[in-house]
Amino acid sequence: MGSHDLDESRRELLARVLQHGGVLAAPFGHAGENSHESRDLADIAALEEAGHLVIQRDDEGRPSRLELTPSGYRVLGID
Repeated sequence: MGSHDLDESRRELLARVLQHGGVLAAPFGHAGENSHESRDLADIAALEEAGHLVIQRDDEGRPSRLELTPSGYRVLGID
């Protein structure tokens, strides 16, 4: 998945992680507060599969920490 393959929501998610210094902890706040949670989870899974993010999960398997990989920086145009 190159930068041209990213849709707007996936690019926005990577940019949100970048804005937090390349690591975003607890990106969803409390369960139920984020109406885009299911879309975000699908985007996170796709970006992890593409190698753009490393995901740490909580005991229930929910993403708790997102970290940009070198590939994630490159896809955002940052080398």
